[in-house]
Amino acid sequence: MMQRTSDKKWFDELVMELRLRQVHGSAIGDTVASAKELLGDTGQAAAEAFGPARDYAAALELPAAPGHDWVRQALWPSLLGLLAFLLFNQAVAAWTQQEVLLVSPAQLALLATPVVLVALLPLYLDAVVRRIWVGIAITAICAVAGVLSAVVAPTQASDAWLAIDPSPWLIGTAVVMVALSVRNTVRSSRAADDDEIIDPLSGTTAGTGAGARILVHVTNWLFPVLALAMLGLALALR
Repeated sequence: MMQRTSDKKWFDELVMELRLRQVHGSAIGDTVASAKELLGDTGQAAAEAFGPARDYAAALELPAAPGHDWVRQALWPSLLGLLAFLLFNQAVAAWTQQEVLLVSPAQLALLATPVVLVALLPLYLDAVVRRIWVGIAITAICAVAGVLSAVVAPTQASDAWLAIDPSPWLIGTAVVMVALSVRNTVRSSRAADDDEIIDPLSGTTAGTGAGARILVHVTNWLFPVLALAMLGLALALR
């Protein structure tokens, strides 16, 4: 029982390490299946047969996506969605109260904090994946920056750096968020996806249950859903 638990942890680490190296999902499935088949023949524990999962993954020569290809495919669209959501939140209160949108330099700096942290994610992705406290710290910084941006928002035009009509920003950012969600939904629904981890022995695909599919769709539409909630809250407090 202990060996089974230890092997599961080892294979989870192996999959994570191969994912970090941008290895294609089909190649990961083949690697995991081959390793399990060998362990079934020898009766050894995974760590005993292959060594640390990180070292084993580094020693493999497997087909992988171009370096940082995920930045273009996933990070930049997510970054654009985050920026649109942040701008929407700034515009929605002014729009519901039929006021101009007042912006200060300090407010822009705080709004830029989450955007910059996400943009720099490739530099510290390994640390986020391997150490949960790093991810918690980044999330906390983003949350605090968002709260403080509302605190430092100017209340009078004389204190503002910019005074603009919120309607174009509200509509424009809403369109951007919906367009990105549609794009992500279409992309994640494509049948031929080499990023799926398929067990060649059983032909099953990891993470294709109803719960996983729902989670993917929720993630794809997260920003529009949150924006709609913020709009409802702003209308209720008007």
